[in-house]
Amino acid sequence: MWPSRQQLGTGADLDMNSTNAAIVVNGGSPVPAYTPLPGVFDEMAGPGGTIGPAWRACAEWFAQSSPEAQLADAQKVDRLVFENFFDPQRGRQAWRLDLVPLILDQKTWTQIARAAVQRARLYNHLLADIYGTQNVFAEGLLPAALVQSDESFLRPVHGILPTRGHLTFLALDFARDPLGNWRIIDTHTETPAGHGFALANRMVVSEVSGNLFRRSNALRIAPFYQSLIDDLLSLPGVDDPMLAVLAPSPDQSSFVGHSFMARYMRQKRIEGSDLRVVGNRVYLKTVDGLQKIDLLVRAIEGHKADPLELAGVGFDGPVGLVEACRQNPDLMVNALGTAVVENRGLSGYLASLSNKFLGEDLVIPDTARLWLGDQQARSDVLANLDQYIIHNAQEGTGSPGEAAPGRSVRTMTEAERAGLEADIRFNGPRLVAERPIGFATAPAWTPDGLRPEHYALRIYVSLIGDSFAVMPGGLALSVDDGSTVALTSTQARSRDVWVVGEERVPPNISLKRLASREMTVQRKSQALQSRAADNLYWLGRYGERADGTLRVMRQALQRSAADLLAISSSQRPIKTLRAILDKEGGTPKAGAVVDGEPEMLWEIVNELCTDPDKFQALPKTFENIRNIAVRCRDRLSEDSWRILTGLSAEPIARELPPTSLGKDALPAALAAQSLDIIEAAESLLDRLAAFAGMSHENMTRNRGWVFMDLGRRIERALQMSTLLLTLFEASEGDDLDSDDMVFALQTADSFITFRSRYRFAPQMHLVLDLLVIDEMNPRSLAYQLATISDHIGELPKSSDDAVRAPDQRLALELLTKVRLADVMELSEVGPDGQRVALQKLFSDVIRELPRLSELVSRHYFSLADEQPQRLHLNPQR
Repeated sequence: MWPSRQQLGTGADLDMNSTNAAIVVNGGSPVPAYTPLPGVFDEMAGPGGTIGPAWRACAEWFAQSSPEAQLADAQKVDRLVFENFFDPQRGRQAWRLDLVPLILDQKTWTQIARAAVQRARLYNHLLADIYGTQNVFAEGLLPAALVQSDESFLRPVHGILPTRGHLTFLALDFARDPLGNWRIIDTHTETPAGHGFALANRMVVSEVSGNLFRRSNALRIAPFYQSLIDDLLSLPGVDDPMLAVLAPSPDQSSFVGHSFMARYMRQKRIEGSDLRVVGNRVYLKTVDGLQKIDLLVRAIEGHKADPLELAGVGFDGPVGLVEACRQNPDLMVNALGTAVVENRGLSGYLASLSNKFLGEDLVIPDTARLWLGDQQARSDVLANLDQYIIHNAQEGTGSPGEAAPGRSVRTMTEAERAGLEADIRFNGPRLVAERPIGFATAPAWTPDGLRPEHYALRIYVSLIGDSFAVMPGGLALSVDDGSTVALTSTQARSRDVWVVGEERVPPNISLKRLASREMTVQRKSQALQSRAADNLYWLGRYGERADGTLRVMRQALQRSAADLLAISSSQRPIKTLRAILDKEGGTPKAGAVVDGEPEMLWEIVNELCTDPDKFQALPKTFENIRNIAVRCRDRLSEDSWRILTGLSAEPIARELPPTSLGKDALPAALAAQSLDIIEAAESLLDRLAAFAGMSHENMTRNRGWVFMDLGRRIERALQMSTLLLTLFEASEGDDLDSDDMVFALQTADSFITFRSRYRFAPQMHLVLDLLVIDEMNPRSLAYQLATISDHIGELPKSSDDAVRAPDQRLALELLTKVRLADVMELSEVGPDGQRVALQKLFSDVIRELPRLSELVSRHYFSLADEQPQRLHLNPQR
């Protein structure tokens, strides 16, 4: 714990009125227990252990706030990052955020910004030459092998020269050495690498430490992004252009950051599967058909952008994208092929290239590196391998924290050293060598006080108008001092970067506030992407599937717990659970044989709650919900996001009796645990009900809501049909049928409605009327089918004629069958004890609803009807 101000002694006072004021760090420090590393430059602690003006407000805050308050703020930071940026597919939050920002004064920032703008100009010239005349090779300024051996050099895009240059986005990683001298250690020109993380850091820290941010007079980043967005929207030269961020799929680590950037900039985030190239133009697939894209912000790796002309394994972009860029070189920013200047082997050639293209010396140099494709450099490194760290020349990722650490023979065995030497000899053009230099430090928060940590800094440059501008902030990350490449550890802590202005910073301007020119009354939503419609549809289906499964399981367990009916007296509740578990494509397996013993109930509940591979089980259903929530994050409120990402079957699984119990002990254990299992199930039902309620009350009734509710209704119709078919396909006698009718009414949340209408024991035709025919009951089958028919009728048709589409005809056919059903006929029991009419009706519904789902998918999600159909014939056969 940190000492209080009374325990700090009577050292130097904090003079906030003097512009030359400094704070002594040791011996009476207002910043408790902060001791810089000896001989290492520290951002907060200057020469003689003083703190300069830029850090004074921060130092005062840490001096005056209690350890408990700081711990609470740190926990709030973790909570906000977890709740808003948790990655369900990896089971962890995307990054960690330190409570302490990295603060830079105006003088330091000016030097960094000048260097960054210079690099952007230099790289634009270099890319134009590499993909154009290639004079740098002819003049000997750059070895051709360095570029041509790089997999990120895209030969098919040679000759594609955008009007404003190849680069619109650029990120640079800066670091100080232990003496305080700046160097550039990495370049990121492929994608807007880390923009989303920097934006998220600023939003979280502003919420937690907003007062400190304002007191520090830190520059705001919203005006930078507003200018950037205005510039991007002006590029196509058309009114109301369609701009989209082409991002990777959710299974890639950069997904979270790129998605947040797109949301903040209020632009569509799309994937390659959302696009189609027709006539050398790029179109977005929507439920209304194809819509032309005017500008793509590329957040995917270039070599994966077109499986036709580039890497055959890359499907992050549509087929034909390269040809579309040939016809319109300004279609995409950044242009394809820009990753080639990320090659670390360029470091030794940048000074001469700067003199050639800019007539300038480098403001800040690269870290000193040797490209091992050069024979002399390779020989020197092999002769002195102990002095170097070996890195890949091309990292292949700009994601913060995912750069590969270097290889040093100091920690290698003889065999590993021999392997590294062989790698250098045979793969030299793909490697660089550098001597370890080390990093400066900045304060980081720990529960025991501030501690110095080595760090690197990433800043962001963008082309706005005719010149490059630098975002007044950035992303800092803790690094390992033994590595000379920044941002290598996924577990490292990131920091917000504050640039302290010399003049008073104006009030907050946020992109959450719409510009005045946009504030016109509109009620028509933008076209819904086919993939977004697909995701919302399945979000509705999976949510309803989980709800229905939990309801049946709860009722089966309540019978056991309350001993209202001996478990062995009716197999049907257990059989219903088994039918749910064994459904394939919406149809339950036939002929499942179960008995009514407690161990059978336990076995099915255990399988429902713990089996990660069963598609109908809760773990897989909740996993699908979380994954879809990630994909449609931009369409979910914060409350909905927290609910969906918190869904898990683990609370129920923890309450299940252990599998080691014998058959004799199991009934008592299950009875003892039933109430706890039911309570856990009801907690999950509450969360699902909360999401359904928020969706119903808060979502605009646009097509996104229609597709989600359509999915919910189709799944509920399947669940109801499966429940009623399993319970009532045959009669087991009046007593058991009556008990099963109560079970069905309670599961469908319709028992109170039935009791309010009829004051006697349930009768089959009355129960079927309420659960099947009554369109006033939102749980009935007819209600689901009527809503399905209405929703499909609201969706756009592929033609304007009056003929119903196949999905409309099928929905109407199912609804008509149910409306015309006679409940007395459905209730009738044949000589063999079977209810033939009931079996036929529900079997038809269970068979046809998946076909209806497929029709909807082909028409609106895949746009299959618009796909050109080609027949390839081989005349030799």
